[in-house]
Amino acid sequence: MGLFSLIAFAVLACLVLWWGFPGLARIAGFLLTVDSLAAIAFLPERALPDKLAWLGFGVVVWLAGHWAWAFKHGAWASVIALRFFSLPGLAWTRPRRSLIVVRRRRTLP
Repeated sequence: MGLFSLIAFAVLACLVLWWGFPGLARIAGFLLTVDSLAAIAFLPERALPDKLAWLGFGVVVWLAGHWAWAFKHGAWASVIALRFFSLPGLAWTRPRRSLIVVRRRRTLP
């Protein structure tokens, strides 16, 4: 494998990551969070030490997906993400062009 094919592979990987990361991260973070909360709620004696770390990781992945979506599209995908990024600790991380806008879904007439 030559240098040009290695560079082409790296560029292709970056493009696929740029295209798929926001949606996949939001879904994966949500599923990790729901799984962790369900395990803590139904099996607290077995799940508590381990699932707290997975719960935090799921929330961080979900927030990273929403941040990438807002950076890419210029609008927030949900009001919950906008509220999270309006908190004092996270407000400085918001992308500049998506400060207030929330993406509206089209409804059929």
